[in-house]
Parts: sequence; structure tokens; C-alpha cells
Amino acid sequence: MSTASTPPLTTDCGSGVSDSTPSEWVASDVDASAADVVESREHALIVASPRSPKRKRAVADDVEKEETPVREKRVKRESKKALTIVINAARASVDAARKRWFSRHSDLFAPLLPASSVLLDTVRKDVENSTDKGVYTPLHELDEQPKLVQGGTMKDYQLHGLSFLVWMYKNGMNCILGDEMGLGKTLQTLSLFAYVKENVTGIGKQDPHLVVCPLSVLPSWLAEAARWIPSFKTLRFHGQQSERKRLKEAIRYSEIEFDICITTYEAYVAEESWFKSRRWTYCVLDEGHKIKNTDTNISSKLQGIGSLYRLILTGTPVQNNLVELWSILHWLYPALFTAASERLFKDSFDLTRGVYSLAFLKSAERLLSTIMLRRTKATVELSVPPREELTVFVPMTEAQRFWTYRFLTKLDAVDLKDIFPAKSENDTLDKGRREVHAQLAAHVRDNSSGARWKKLMNLLMQLRKICDHPYLIDDAEPTPYSIGEHLVASSSKLMLLDKLLANILPKGERVLIFSQFTGMLNLLEDFMVLRDIPYARLDGSTTRPRRTLDIKLFQQEHSPYQVFLVSTRAGGLGINLTKATTVIMVDSDWNPQNDLQAIARAHRIGQTKVVKVYRLICRGSVEDQMLDRIRRKLFLSVKVMSSDNASQDEQNSTLKMSELMDILRKGSSALSCNIDEMDLPQFLKAPIVEILDASRENDDVRAAKLKREEGADASEVDQRLLADAEEEERKLLSGVAQVQSRLFEGKVIERPKHASNVEIAEEWRELQKRSRVDRIVKVDGMEMIADYMGPVAVSLASAPKKSRKKWEHEDWCIYCRDGGELVLCATCPRVFHGACQGLTKAEVRRAPTLACGQHVCASCSRNTADAGGMIFRCRTCPKAFCEDCLPPDDLNAVGDVLPEFQMLGYGAKGAAYYIYCAECVVLRKENPKWWKEWEKEFAHAERQVTEMSR
Repeated sequence: MSTASTPPLTTDCGSGVSDSTPSEWVASDVDASAADVVESREHALIVASPRSPKRKRAVADDVEKEETPVREKRVKRESKKALTIVINAARASVDAARKRWFSRHSDLFAPLLPASSVLLDTVRKDVENSTDKGVYTPLHELDEQPKLVQGGTMKDYQLHGLSFLVWMYKNGMNCILGDEMGLGKTLQTLSLFAYVKENVTGIGKQDPHLVVCPLSVLPSWLAEAARWIPSFKTLRFHGQQSERKRLKEAIRYSEIEFDICITTYEAYVAEESWFKSRRWTYCVLDEGHKIKNTDTNISSKLQGIGSLYRLILTGTPVQNNLVELWSILHWLYPALFTAASERLFKDSFDLTRGVYSLAFLKSAERLLSTIMLRRTKATVELSVPPREELTVFVPMTEAQRFWTYRFLTKLDAVDLKDIFPAKSENDTLDKGRREVHAQLAAHVRDNSSGARWKKLMNLLMQLRKICDHPYLIDDAEPTPYSIGEHLVASSSKLMLLDKLLANILPKGERVLIFSQFTGMLNLLEDFMVLRDIPYARLDGSTTRPRRTLDIKLFQQEHSPYQVFLVSTRAGGLGINLTKATTVIMVDSDWNPQNDLQAIARAHRIGQTKVVKVYRLICRGSVEDQMLDRIRRKLFLSVKVMSSDNASQDEQNSTLKMSELMDILRKGSSALSCNIDEMDLPQFLKAPIVEILDASRENDDVRAAKLKREEGADASEVDQRLLADAEEEERKLLSGVAQVQSRLFEGKVIERPKHASNVEIAEEWRELQKRSRVDRIVKVDGMEMIADYMGPVAVSLASAPKKSRKKWEHEDWCIYCRDGGELVLCATCPRVFHGACQGLTKAEVRRAPTLACGQHVCASCSRNTADAGGMIFRCRTCPKAFCEDCLPPDDLNAVGDVLPEFQMLGYGAKGAAYYIYCAECVVLRKENPKWWKEWEKEFAHAERQVTEMSR
């Protein structure tokens, strides 16, 4: 098709719809033939050059007299005018097709717009009065994938997804691809780009596509594009300011040409004006629910992007409420869903006031079922085995119960005998539990320690942290802190994790562990060190090269990692970790879609084994209540969001019913206390198989109870569950279902009434005292505000400066492995001869400091900062590489630190990772003697490090 090759020049027409007035929608045909575009461009050139032969000769004579630069400038100006005419014609074609689509489906939009809106009426009148010959394009199923897609064969449902995207493209419409995580939204989008390129004809180069995605999936997009559409030139627009400036300059002078620009949300915000100054065919938002809040900086910056089409990719299009849905619709169709319609979405669904409109919910569902394609793993034929989910309810340890009671009662002294159940006769304390008991007794004796935990704070959040681990609470961990068995003995979740990993890892399986709290990830890291388990970690602070490296190493056939610790929200979006067969959710997110996103890291296309998912819940706690609340929320989400397109209503209805039944059968134990449940002494002694079997028996207790009581068959049970669910939905929409922080193990723990007002008054006096502390200190004769209010602030002036620990250097040149007059690298232990690095003696003398060649990529010459913050350095040669220049094959990884560097006092650095480069791997096979010498040196270094650690 010719129309997509020429996106609009205006800034806020990503939807192709002007935000100013509907009359700006120019009537034309989106399916204009190549001849139309060619004719319009030829007409523009003819207008620029009059037809009279005499006039042509006169102009030619004048041009010959002009200087070359002036002639080139005139030709460039005329060419630009011609291109502008073609661009405007193409945009008019898209706008006209979109108006026809709006007119045909106006009944879907009208219930969601204010009654005062006349925009749809105006569109219908324009379509009726239009003289163009364009027609509405119906959905047509494609029989084969585009020829430019060469990385493999698309699955049938992916080809159907491409057909849907092409249908919307031909009608000039923006849309949502809402497939469940792991079904290949990336491939379907890339195949759309290939289809557009194959079907665009006429004069002029097609404008590139823009993909904005989270940092975690940036490497995945690059890898998938290289695999599936190798003929496309892909640009990664990301890095520090200097790197982004280099890329912009190279693009400006045509040193870099690209078909697809892939960037992150953060990089887009930093370079908003540059992105908006260019024309794009498609603007794609991966994990597009990031714009669900219009008040965020990302959402506001993305408004007005100058693309001809807009596409949102998300496996979780509807999460919490309808205002988030409005934000997505506002980005897709800014001329229709204006600020006035936002108020309608807010007033039609407000849980805080218990206000909701079922009719409005139905209208939203009808619109989504048309503009969004939604498939789940249950509706498509996949070779991916099903996943097995199990919610494991664990009892609290002594430490968790202690801190829970202390927060709920706010008492200085807590009688441990009143809190802990009587021990069984055979309950012996191991070393870790003895340490924990001694620590709790010390807290009871020390009343002064209550000053911090009694401060006003979010009680629910603190209780959730205790469920993970008491050490997430201030002052709860022992001082000084050291890794030991007390770490495991303090948390029942770590106890279960200890038993579970001991059962899984010896079988060669790999495990993903998710948590929302970075503090819990820190404790999990300590646990991995304690048990000597090799692991990787990924959260929001992990740099791009480190993400790429750890994911690549984890996915290798022979991986140095057994466990991957991942932040549920910041780290796990869109990445592929199919080598893992076990997923452990240490805690649950309020938004159930975030947990589903996490699970889909392992359960997706490419997975060949059954994925086992374990969700850890402290029985009878606030997170136990959360589980029930989250289940209601997920139920509502499925009710609102259609699971497939409108053309498959019967299948859609059946699917939604099965999803609802699956959700409803998973209940909570917060409001019911089963005397047969495993207590702490039993939990400590029981093997992991027994614990998991007990959890499986209780997992479907609601359905089993109904069936046992009434003797009903499965269909009758489902009807009963559905009736209960409708009542739960009514309570949820009315704002009745709430988490009670003081409901603990089926009992409401009341705070002592006689102490509450006194404590609040005492807290206020403490705050007043802190506000009167003199925070002005003198440092080197200058007055300034201390960052820390306390005795340390007064002593800042006299505090000695910490000297940076220096390391020793090697003895041999990194290039020739010889001694002599050597130059010391300023940032690592390497040394080199100036001549070996191509430096003259004068250059060496003049330079205050010099760095060896391993701080610059050997292929592209980018330094560590421009390469994203990490360089991959070869252990046995002077070469180093950035992530872009690494070979696509498996890495010959060494690790974060070299023993020979540790021996010299140089430890692990975030900017370096050590490997054997491809050339050294080949040389190792061709020259065994050379490799033997290196092995002797490595063995000597390892012995030295071992002796130093003793």
C-alpha cells in the first residue's frame, strides 16, 4: 500500500485524527493505488516546473548561469515541496478511511462519550457528503505470512493476529493487541511491519517505525527483529546523553539509516522533542499499560507523537478501573476521548464511593472486543505444556508472630508465652531458632527500641513486610548483622524456600523467584550466599548490559546460574526465561496482572516442560486477606475484558466462563481456621513433599465442600460458585470488600484503648522535639543544613576523608606478555607498553593518566559509559566488547571478578564482566601449550586467593 509510506507532518496526529476540529479530516481513500501517489508527486514536480518549452529553455539558461550550491538548494526545495504534497495526500487517505470506520461503528463509541459530543454526528455527515470512492475494508484472513518474515513459520493464531492488524491498518485505525503474555505479540508486530513494507508502492522511501518499550525487553526486541525480519535495519536508541547525541548526529548526516527505531520509555522522555520532530509510520507502545495514568510524565510526553498509526501491545489492557482504560483510549483516539469523556469514565466506576454502572461496563467491553484482539493460552493451540499453580499456606515463625503482635498492640513489652503456642515435647530448637529467640527476648527487655516501630506509619505495608521477613522492619535484624542460620529461622517463607530448593536444584532445574520488595531481594541474596547457590538478580536498578548478560547466561544450555531473583514490577516485563521450570512468588501484588506477567516469563512459547508455580502466603495474615481481594479483582477484570474478538462470541463466552470458574475455585483461608492445618512444629519437621501435598488438598476446598454437602455434579457446583461470585462482584463494586489489618489468624486484635491517645500525643511531642533540633552545622567554616539530625552531624567537620583503596598492578604487558618500562592502567590492574597500544613516548609523557585497551570496545570503539555501563573484557587478551559487538553464540563466561585481580586487591566492578573472546577460544584449541601456561597462572592466583581468605 502506498499510503503508509508518508506519515503526517503535524505533531499530534499519531492517531491520524486532528485534535483541533473534526473538519480537518480530509476525505480521501486509504487504499489509494501506487499510481495515485506517483501521479500526485509527478503533478507536484510539474507545478514546480512550467510546461512551456520556451519557458523551460529560459529557465535552463538561467540555471546554467547560477552557481552549483544555489542550483542544488533550489532542487532540494522543489523536491521537498513535492514530498510534502505526497505526504499530505497519504495522510488525507488515512483520515478518510478512519472516518468511514468511525461512521460504521459509531454505536460502539457513542455510549462512552458525553451526550453533548457532536463529533460522531459530524463524522457521519462528512462521510455521507464525501465524493471520494473509498470503501470500508472488511476483515480478511491472510493465508500466508509476509515474505520478509524469514525466521520461521508463524503459528495459525499469530497469522490471525496479523490479519486483524492488517484489517485495522487498511481502515486507518489504531488498535490494541492484547494477547496474553507469551503468545508472540512481538512477532505479530514485526510481521505487520513486513506486510506494510511489502505492500507499499510508489515513489519515496517509507518512514520508519518507532517502538517504545521497557528497558528489560529492549534486547528481546533487537534479537527478535534480527531473527524474524533480517532485511530490516534496526536502531537501538538508548544510552547516556553522549551516546544519544552521537546517534542523533549520525542520523542527521545519514550515517545511520534504519527501518525500526527501538527505544525505552525513559530515553523517549529524555529526547521527546527529537522523536516528535520526525515522522513515523507506526508508533508501538510495548507493555502499553504504562500510560494507564494520564498524570504521569511518560503518558503526557507520548501525547502528540507524529506517527501515522498507533498500536498498543499489552497482555493486561484492563487492570484496576475504567479511568485507566480511558487513558489508553485517549492515546489511541485523542480527538474522540477528550477530557470531557474522562469525567464520564470516572463517574461510571468509582470503588471508593461504591458507584458503578453495569451498562457502561458492558459498553466498554463491546468497544474493546472490536478494537482489541485478545487471546489467551487456553484458546490457542500451543506446544507449551500447561502450568501447575499451587498456593502454599505457611504458618508464621516466632519472630513473625512477635512483630505482628507488636505492631497491632503497640505495646513496649510483649509476653512471648501469650503469643506463641505451647511447644510440643519433641520440638527442639536448632541453632538458627535459638538465635532468633535470644534476639526477641532482647527486644522485649529493651523498651527504648520501641521508639521507632511506634511511629505513625502504614500498618498494612509493615504487616506485609513481616509476612515476607521480619528483617524488612527497622531495628528487627540483629546488630551487627551477619549472614547466618537466623536468617532462615526468622521467616517461614525462607524455611519453605530452603526445603523447596533443596528438592529442586539437585535435579538440574532452574528457578525464578519474584518479590515486589527490593529489601526482600537483598535478603534472598544473603540466603543464596548462605546456601552457596549461584544466582542472578534483576530489578529496576540493573543496567541494560547486565540485564542482557544475565538473561543470556541463564538461557544458555550450560548456565552458571540456578536461580534468578526478579523484581515483580520493575524487572520482569517482557523478558524470556523459558529455561526455568519453577516459579516462586514470594509475595503477591495488589494488581493481579503484575503477578501474571511475572509467571509468563517462564510459561510462554519456547517452554518445553511443565511450569510449576508456587505462591507463598502466611496463613491467617493480611496477605491471606489480600489473596481473596486480588481474586475478586481478577474476577472483575475478566468480566470487563473480552477474551477474543467479537467475531467469536460463543467461544468468547465459553472461555470467559472457564476463566471465571478457575478464579473462583481458588479461595482464601483468612476467615476460616481449619484445625487440621499444619502448625509451626509440624511445618519444621515435615518434608517438602508432605507440605505441598497438604496444600494441594486444601487448594480446591470450596468446590469440594459444596460438592460434599449437596452431592451435586460439576455443573451444579459451577452454578453455585457463579451465584456466589455475582454476590461477591456486587460487594466489590459497592466497596464492601476490604482488607482488615487487625484481623490476624481469624481474630481481631484490638489496640489498647487506654494507651492509644497517650501514644499519639507522645508521638506528636517526639515529632515536635525533632523539628526544633538545630540542623545547621559548620563544615570548613561554612554553615549548611546537615543531612542527618543527630550527634553525627556535629562531627562532620572533623570527620576524616576516606581514602580510596588502591590496588596493585600486574607485572606483564597485556599485549605482548613481557616486562620492561610499563604504563599502569588508571582504572584496572592491567599494564602495557606504550608502543604496544600505539602510543608514542611523547604521548605517554604528556598524558596525566592512561587506560588500557580493555575500557573501549574493540569493534566500535565506544567506551564503557557509551556502551551502557558495562564492557565485556577478555581474560587472556587485550580485547573487550560492548553488548552489541558480542558474538550471538553462547558466552564463554568467566565471571564478575578474576582471581588474579583479587590477589592484587581489585574486586568485582559493575562496569566489567570477564569472558574468553571467540579468538582466544579458537587459539586455545590450536595452541594447547599457550593455554597450559595460562592455566598455571590461573591456578596460582586461585591458591593465593584461597590463602588470603583463611
